[in-house]
Amino acid sequence: MAAMLEFLAFRLDTVGECLWRHTDSGEEERIRLQPRPFALLRYLVEHAGQLVTEDEILKAVWPKLYVQPESIKTQLHQIRKVLGDDPKNPRYIETVPRRGHQFIAPVREWTGPDAAVRKRAAPRRIVGREAELSLLRDCLRSASRGERQVVFVAGEPGIGKTALVDQFEHQAKIEVPTVRIARGQCIEGYGGTEAYYPLLEALGALCASSAAASIVEILVAHAPTWLVQFPALLTERHRQVLQREIVGSTRERMLREIGAAFDVIAARVPLLLVLEDLQWVDHSTVDALAMLARRRSMARLMLIIVNRSMDPLPADHPLKALMQDLLVHRLCQRIELKPLAEAQVAEYLRADSPEGDSPKRLSEIVHRRSGGNPLFMGATLDHLVQRGFIAKERGSWQVKVPLEEVDLGVPETLRQMIEIQIGQLSAEEQRALEAASVQGAAFSPGICAAVINEDAEKYEILYDSMAHRRRIVCAAGTQTTPDGLVSARCEFVHALYRDVLYHRQPPLRRKQLHQRLGERLEAVYSQQLSEVGSELVYHFEESADWPRTVKYLRLAADAVERRCGHKEAIGLLERALQFASKLPAEQRPLTEMEILEKLARILYLTVDPPAPDLYEALAARAAQCNAIDVEVRAVVEMARLWSWRDSRRALELLDRAEQINARQADPLARANARIMCMSWRLLNGGRHSTDASEARNLMSELREAGRVTGPLLIWYSRLQSVCSQYRDSQRCALEGLAQLTQGSPVNPCADMEEITAANLLIEGHLFLGEWGEALRVIEATVAELTKNAKDTYAHNFRFRYAELSVFAMDYEGGLAICESADRALGKAIIPPAHRFRLTLVGAAEVALGLHEQASEHLSQVRDEMNRRRLIYDDYCRFLLESALTELWLARGDFSQASAQSQRFLEFALGTEERTWQALAWDTNTRVAMAQGDFARAAQCIGKALTMMEGFEVPLADWRVHATAAVLDDRLGNVDSAKHYRELSRATIHRIADSLRPEEPLRKSFLSAAQAALDH
Repeated sequence: MAAMLEFLAFRLDTVGECLWRHTDSGEEERIRLQPRPFALLRYLVEHAGQLVTEDEILKAVWPKLYVQPESIKTQLHQIRKVLGDDPKNPRYIETVPRRGHQFIAPVREWTGPDAAVRKRAAPRRIVGREAELSLLRDCLRSASRGERQVVFVAGEPGIGKTALVDQFEHQAKIEVPTVRIARGQCIEGYGGTEAYYPLLEALGALCASSAAASIVEILVAHAPTWLVQFPALLTERHRQVLQREIVGSTRERMLREIGAAFDVIAARVPLLLVLEDLQWVDHSTVDALAMLARRRSMARLMLIIVNRSMDPLPADHPLKALMQDLLVHRLCQRIELKPLAEAQVAEYLRADSPEGDSPKRLSEIVHRRSGGNPLFMGATLDHLVQRGFIAKERGSWQVKVPLEEVDLGVPETLRQMIEIQIGQLSAEEQRALEAASVQGAAFSPGICAAVINEDAEKYEILYDSMAHRRRIVCAAGTQTTPDGLVSARCEFVHALYRDVLYHRQPPLRRKQLHQRLGERLEAVYSQQLSEVGSELVYHFEESADWPRTVKYLRLAADAVERRCGHKEAIGLLERALQFASKLPAEQRPLTEMEILEKLARILYLTVDPPAPDLYEALAARAAQCNAIDVEVRAVVEMARLWSWRDSRRALELLDRAEQINARQADPLARANARIMCMSWRLLNGGRHSTDASEARNLMSELREAGRVTGPLLIWYSRLQSVCSQYRDSQRCALEGLAQLTQGSPVNPCADMEEITAANLLIEGHLFLGEWGEALRVIEATVAELTKNAKDTYAHNFRFRYAELSVFAMDYEGGLAICESADRALGKAIIPPAHRFRLTLVGAAEVALGLHEQASEHLSQVRDEMNRRRLIYDDYCRFLLESALTELWLARGDFSQASAQSQRFLEFALGTEERTWQALAWDTNTRVAMAQGDFARAAQCIGKALTMMEGFEVPLADWRVHATAAVLDDRLGNVDSAKHYRELSRATIHRIADSLRPEEPLRKSFLSAAQAALDH
């Protein structure tokens, strides 16, 4: 159904939930209706020409509420009163006795500007802002040409920032009728904790406009991580598809997507995006604004950022830093609104009385008392009118008392003025507004009424009456609670009104009202608490209800983390940890432990991992709670952190974790932690000869008991891989991924375990000779990581492609990939990846005859490993020892080659890696042949063949059989040589056939392998 429906002199705004009436002067008047009569009118208009029964109305309009049928007559009476409709001679609604009601006026879809941007009435003309409006119009013209524009509008409270933007918006719709306008606003108190709050509000307005269908299509195609934030726009099936699509999303992906989406939205028609009150902005929104401002693509986008003056803001406020940076690079304009001069105040008074002039002395008094602040000026005039000091007669201001009395009758400050305005209200109105001020800048009359034990319907009428007079509050649409109840929503006309009303109440009363408001919101949103998590935090923190404060801080952190708002989530959890210290002693350790565990996990996923101190604190709390499993995990996480810097320290921590785990009473929990420790010990070079058999037995016990988890399967998969059980390792890794993603398609980006699993899958395919599958997983993983803006991980995965190229003997290709990934990573490359890259480069250089460069690179890696061991050094060392041997062989220094090949063999035999053990014996065979020691060569090749028995190791298979063929040729064993050559050739073709026919690696591998075979 259309957002705007027009009938005779009215338009029904289904977005703003109000009526617009065309007046004789050509202006439009906005008419507010209570939620129930509005819902009834909307139903009748949307079913115009149809006779609908009262039963149909009750089921369609209030399906979840019990409403007396007689209530329909009451609502119809209100509607007819607004429309000016005579029931005896109707022009709009006809009632057929005992049958129903019919909307009889002609209805058509309104095709003017979007309803979503017409929620505000036509603004009153403003004065003294001609230069600022001219600048804004110029920016809009530039934006309409495809030159994106960013304008900061700042000024003190009440200076007229919103009035300026309202006036410009009104002019924009006249000057550029096709412009799309969306507004968002930060909220004081809790808005800053909601990631992307004002952007989501603006995007929601676009999704509710007449262009909603096209906007949603754009979000589907370009910004699924944002579309999923609007579940009401999605079917259940579509929602499930999107949830799978966005698994592993990052802050960077969200930023990239919203930039692309706004570019497309603003590709053909201008988009005016207005974000207000950004002095309370969240970090994620600032990141998004920076990205939108710095994009170089063409877009008809104009972004207006409204905030209070920057000077009072803290030096480290993110918005201040952004504005200064954009100004330096000439990427934004700045408008700082100043107080009006006396001449402009006089013009303001004349504009308010166009048929006459105003006394000059009056403008002097108003200017001096208000300081040229428009909000204070308006309040001053209202005050003087109410005191009877001035009046508007025959279109001009008339002073009714001596000007000296007028001067003395004006309060000194705006706050005093507001206090006087409040004092002129009835006691009931004051009480209602005080309750509203505790709820926030925007509030629900129904909820306010409930917390002060008043009738909700009565108070809705009371607030609506004040909103009609625009005295202190104004209407702000409606809201629908989880139970389907539609109720009015209001907001203070300015934050200062709310501030005065809030602080005029005694602290104890405020505290009590906060507690009641929090409890009321808990009851109303009991099934959707995450929707009001930040509000609940605000109320329970102010009421000093610490258990609930901590609870909802954690809930709010969960909500913003789902939007990849890691900074906001970290801030919320740190606050939760602070307030947890106020909990009763018996609750404190467990709560602190849970918060620390969540905080550590989020920090680990951000660019800067947590300091070990955080895990020490977590381990200490876990020890207090006797939560041995958590304590072990905390110490293992410390080991994980240290493993990137110093494997020795990591192994010490793993020893500590094992000692803690020994106290675990649950044998299955103990088995789980033991496998985890063994896996991390292995990665840091701390293997034990009994690890493999012990891990198999422990895993059998856990499977039998049904205690197998996704992370456990992936840890165990690593142990299987280093024992050359590649297929079993792959099956285990896939099973672990399925548990981690809970049935979603494999997505290696949601957590470190999933990235580890992707590495294990690639490794398995590589060593099984399934190079086509290895390439497919590498490409899919890199694409997924890139989509989720995990560029550092993506570039590191490209080293696996370089590794495959080296194994396929495409050495030039391997070098090119390493150089490309290295340039992309720069200083972001992690030390283990740096060592791996240098080893791959060195191995390729040996094969290409670049011996000096190869020696330099390989020696650098060896020296670094000798100085300090890191995670994955063992995996890297296999190729390093092999490449160093090949270097000495290529140089013809067989003595050095023999010594190096022996080191290679000793290292390989210290592991259970059958591929590398066989390759080490193969290398020793070739060194012995080069030295003419054929007896040793025969012994070594026999060992290599034995190592492969019972294992699927094609990577070693083709090389060992090729070397055996060459040796037998030299020994004159023709038949044996032929046999081994055929075995080698079969393996070579099996590996090559795993690649697509057009894959360049296939051709390079077949050519190089055949040359080795014929050598």
